[in-house]
Amino acid sequence: MKEFLNIQTPAYVADIAAIRANMEKARRIKTEAGVKILLATKGFAMPAVFPYMRGTLDGTTASGLYEARLGATHFGGEEQGKEVHTYSPAYTDETLREILKYSSHIYFNSVAQLQKFAPLVRSARKNAVIGLRVNPRLSLVKNSALYDPSAPCSRFGVQKEELTDEVLAQIDLIHVHNLCENLAEDSEKLIEHVRTEFAFALPKIKHLNLGGGHFYTHKNYDILRLIAALKRLKQDFAGSITLEPGAAHVLNGGYLVATVLDVIPHAQKIAILDASASTHMPDVLEVPYTPEILGAEIVEQERASEPNTYILGGNTCMTGDVIGTYKFDGPLEIGQKLIFTDMMQYSFVKNTTFNGIPLPDLALLHEDGSYEIIKRFGYEDFAGRLG
Repeated sequence: MKEFLNIQTPAYVADIAAIRANMEKARRIKTEAGVKILLATKGFAMPAVFPYMRGTLDGTTASGLYEARLGATHFGGEEQGKEVHTYSPAYTDETLREILKYSSHIYFNSVAQLQKFAPLVRSARKNAVIGLRVNPRLSLVKNSALYDPSAPCSRFGVQKEELTDEVLAQIDLIHVHNLCENLAEDSEKLIEHVRTEFAFALPKIKHLNLGGGHFYTHKNYDILRLIAALKRLKQDFAGSITLEPGAAHVLNGGYLVATVLDVIPHAQKIAILDASASTHMPDVLEVPYTPEILGAEIVEQERASEPNTYILGGNTCMTGDVIGTYKFDGPLEIGQKLIFTDMMQYSFVKNTTFNGIPLPDLALLHEDGSYEIIKRFGYEDFAGRLG
């Protein structure tokens, strides 16, 4: 993409046109299924992009105090007609009091936490919605057990048997977050599972949150199947229904642009980049997966000796800082730009300054093709984290 030929790298670049297209899919689901949709800021949190989402989404969902504050401050709180939902595996009295300044929906992870803190929530916010996360014991996540909330010994949610009448009387909402990059058939399985297995509880609550992981902007996701499943659920449940994806809203919505710093001419040629798997693309190592590059083919490492094929590595001292093996149309040159795709989800929200590696710029690619730098990080950002 010629827009990136002369930019300073590394840089995360949000593609506004692509994100607008994702918002149109969310808008369709909201309109046809009659549900609310939130942005999970754990997956994406660039306030400069929020104005392009605010007209479609109903608010944000947070995993703790700082995300709740970010959502309320930059996406909008109750005064702007937006909701801020917060779920955390556990709260302290101090953090929960702070969260309640920003969030009207508080979800608990255990009955003990519910009983301990529900009185505080009710007294601090008269209009508060109190939720309880439930483990549906339905494993549908396929990419990694690390991301399966229903895996054995999961930390997340109460068991079905714990939803006694006494517990249900204390809550307004049930939260079932159980997917990760799943297609429509799994969204449907989860919805049907909740509709049947928790039929005893649905008449006793006012709200239902079906969590994130509904990958409805993926090219193979059948949106009509999701809408139909939600409509069937609404026949049995009169309350409000919420979805809270993070990654789906920015799927293929941006890039990480990097520069080739050096080429090591071994039998298996290695290119060193100013972008790093360890610091800038942690999911490459955690999931693991190999990201796409525009104009390149992902190949097995055994093919690295083929012409125009390179192992790409980051500029850190960690031996495992390897992004993948790629075959290009021609030889790589020092100074050449490489464009990694689908780099908005879980990338810059998880990056680090390990080794003192500079954090990438945050930037926007506007619909008219113009490039705007939103944030450039420096030494103070590195040193400040070290005290």
